[in-house]
Amino acid sequence: MEFSDTNIIPYFQPILCAAANKIYSYEVLGRYIDNDGNIKSLGAFFSDPNTTHNEALRVDRIIRRKAMEQYAREKRTEYLFINIRLAWLDNYIDNHEELPTIQWAKELGIDPQNIVIEITEEEFVTEDAHLNILSYYKNEGCRIALDDYGKNASNIDRLAVLQPDIIKINIDYIHKSETSHHYRKYLKSLAIFAESMGIEILYEGVETPRQLEICMSSRGRLYQGYLIALPQASMTNAVVAHSVFSAAVDEAYKSQYKKYTRLDLLKSYLDTKVEVFLLENPCFYEKENIDEYLTILYQDIPAIRRVYICDKSGKQISYNFECNNKEIKYSGFLGSNWVWRGYFQEAMENFISGQKSGLSTSYRDFTSKKKIYTYFNAVTSDVYLFIDINKIPVVFN
Repeated sequence: MEFSDTNIIPYFQPILCAAANKIYSYEVLGRYIDNDGNIKSLGAFFSDPNTTHNEALRVDRIIRRKAMEQYAREKRTEYLFINIRLAWLDNYIDNHEELPTIQWAKELGIDPQNIVIEITEEEFVTEDAHLNILSYYKNEGCRIALDDYGKNASNIDRLAVLQPDIIKINIDYIHKSETSHHYRKYLKSLAIFAESMGIEILYEGVETPRQLEICMSSRGRLYQGYLIALPQASMTNAVVAHSVFSAAVDEAYKSQYKKYTRLDLLKSYLDTKVEVFLLENPCFYEKENIDEYLTILYQDIPAIRRVYICDKSGKQISYNFECNNKEIKYSGFLGSNWVWRGYFQEAMENFISGQKSGLSTSYRDFTSKKKIYTYFNAVTSDVYLFIDINKIPVVFN
């Protein structure tokens, strides 16, 4: 089918912001009207290896121009996501001011600050020419989004060089997160990293309530997908499943509240047990038979995986005391240093701030791969008690 200005139209998919449950932006998507009057996606056309560079650029410019005209006509103020292939910028390496998107924005009275230039992560290479063009977009006020982050050859170098404003997480990761805790952890780690770098996370391709719940628990701000809103012909009165999103927010709050309430109860329970133990066994850490004392503590607390003592520098001053197949045993690690471990750093932060005890964030044990928490208690200013707790129901009594 021959694509032309008469049968190509732009569609717009809303992107929601979790902070306000309102439309943050619209992504421009290509559609065409077939001979029977049906509206179909141009996705297959752009992904077809037989589609030439020039033909793809010609069709994209029709979509882009029409989308920007409609954006101006409808007097929108949300961000407008525009997909651009880096190869399409080659003709403007020496004449940045002639970039069509910037020219059209000025012509149509669109503030460039409302435009987000979206490039595909797998296309990005650290060529100075492309970086200079992207810098020009930024200098004009546009934001830069890196699409499909995580696909193929993602690496920190790309983020460091490009310094995007937004990362769009690869859709496959979001879908796989429903059945894999590895992907769920990866999503959360990406969000934490991006947050530390001042980069916003956008989860695209959200199709089920479970995916939305996972993404929301991973600390993301922006959401896009069929569950939330379908691509549509107009940005005016866009149809968005605000109620679905509100329900997910409420569910996220309930889930987090339940989680942290339970962890607070667990910490209070451990505080009480350890406090009683310390009162009944003062200065146990100075005794030669320290393992006997750890046995007492171990047997008094259900769900313990291991117990051990460290000094304030992170050096372990007792053996690991743990249980394997209901058999209590001592293992190595005497003299090991854990200052590099996350839970020890969390302990230091707690102790320095004046707290006597705390509970680490959850993590997977290196050997068992089970999810655990580490409880820590400053027995003295120089002696720290650590208790690893299995992620199983704890009986409070």
